[in-house]
Amino acid sequence: MSSHSPNGRGLRARSLAAGGLVLAVVAELSSAGLLGLSGWFISACALAGAATFSAFSYVAPSGGVRAFALARVAGNYSTRLVLHAAALRRVATVRAGLFDRAAATGRAQEDGLWSGELLDRGMADADSTGMALIESTAPVAVTAALTIGAVLAVAVSTSLAPAAVLAAGVVGMAMIAHRTPGTARDAEQHTRKALRAELVTAVDAWTELASLGAAEQLAERTTVRLTRLDTARETAGRSRHRTTLATGLIGTATLTAAVATGRAPDAPTFVFVALLALGVLAQAEQLAPAAEARAAARAAHRRLTTSVPTTASAPAAVEIRAWSTEQGIGFADYHLPSMALRPGRVLGATVARGATLVVTGRSGSGKSTLLRALASSLRQATDGRSAVVAVAADDHLFTGTIGSNWRLADAALTDDEIDERLAQLRLNDSGLTATTPVGPGGRQLSGGELRRVYLGRALARHPHVLIVDEPTTGLDDRTARHVLGILANLPDTAVVLALHDVPECLEGSWHVTRLPLDHTSQEAP
Repeated sequence: MSSHSPNGRGLRARSLAAGGLVLAVVAELSSAGLLGLSGWFISACALAGAATFSAFSYVAPSGGVRAFALARVAGNYSTRLVLHAAALRRVATVRAGLFDRAAATGRAQEDGLWSGELLDRGMADADSTGMALIESTAPVAVTAALTIGAVLAVAVSTSLAPAAVLAAGVVGMAMIAHRTPGTARDAEQHTRKALRAELVTAVDAWTELASLGAAEQLAERTTVRLTRLDTARETAGRSRHRTTLATGLIGTATLTAAVATGRAPDAPTFVFVALLALGVLAQAEQLAPAAEARAAARAAHRRLTTSVPTTASAPAAVEIRAWSTEQGIGFADYHLPSMALRPGRVLGATVARGATLVVTGRSGSGKSTLLRALASSLRQATDGRSAVVAVAADDHLFTGTIGSNWRLADAALTDDEIDERLAQLRLNDSGLTATTPVGPGGRQLSGGELRRVYLGRALARHPHVLIVDEPTTGLDDRTARHVLGILANLPDTAVVLALHDVPECLEGSWHVTRLPLDHTSQEAP
């Protein structure tokens, strides 16, 4: 089996995680051994020093202390390296799977189901799932191994009674941790997310809200959400405090009972048992946060494996047969969907490279639906072999600059090249440059500027097929004709546009299909 295959990568990831867990166990066993042996050694030295004549040899115990100390340091360092590498590999794998799933559901992505908010949540869920190895699995494995080792050591050095008490105490703490409710924590996170979204929206749209006289209502809404967050945080804090208190009481009772029932033959052994039990119980206190991390990871995994985002429902698939060749593109057997003005009519067309097909018609005639279906079908038909770029009516800009957004299409673009292309789109008349910030969602730009920035980013990809929904929205007649002239002079690109109205000066140069259809087939030269 190839080491580069998915199975090979999965095997390496599992081996890395298993190795990290083993190192974590070794490190904690060394820490507990160092604690117990150091206490025994100090007590033994004190008793030997108090005796008039003593044959106590400190050589072997001091060597054991040094060995445990070195093992602890090496184990902790190696654990951090290996476990974090394994966790980051898991995070990367889950993130890649998330984007593969988003890419596989191209229809959902085009129809807005994979929104920025959903992808942000998916990335956070991927982090929770991957880091559960460190936050949940490792503490549980370490506590289990440390408990077994300590119980055996206590049983051998004293008797079975304190060993049984110690084991029972750890089991009790584990049961309390397992029953820790995650509802309070989830409520806190949900309330914080709602407040953050409210504040971002309010700051972003403050001018519009103030003009509506909604400032007072907005302040009231924000105050209510802040109060809810405080309440949720207090509830979650009380829940954590109760869990910590319960585990602490159990740990204290266990330590007391273990020391009381133990019949050590001498004082150093008694100190050894007490310190070893203390180390085990301190480690067992990590089970409560581990249980919370496990619950969060399981919830994240459920969300990540949901076939369709839960905040939206998938629309009915639109059937269309499309193809792409060196000469251009074509599609056939497209049935106008039910939301069109005349559903059930069949459309087909071919568009040569350098030619333009314009789909026009009133609102609701099915223009945008046709363009989305065509883009999706062409991407599947070309399988990524050629660039099929679609500019939707509600496209998206990421917070940053115009340059950072355009470099998503071509990472090699320089600021000078971007400024030159902005000038071609007459955006330099508005003072826009590569370093101009666009604001959240592009809100610092006007509607007409946004359309041209979207279009410029699409052109930076040098597409073989360019599909644009309403490229002239928000533009004056002069600028609209200029933008349409740019689209009419792309010799290597097959262009499909949706327009409400086609300028008279371009009626004869473009092939125009008007919806609703009067006949069954159209062809663009």
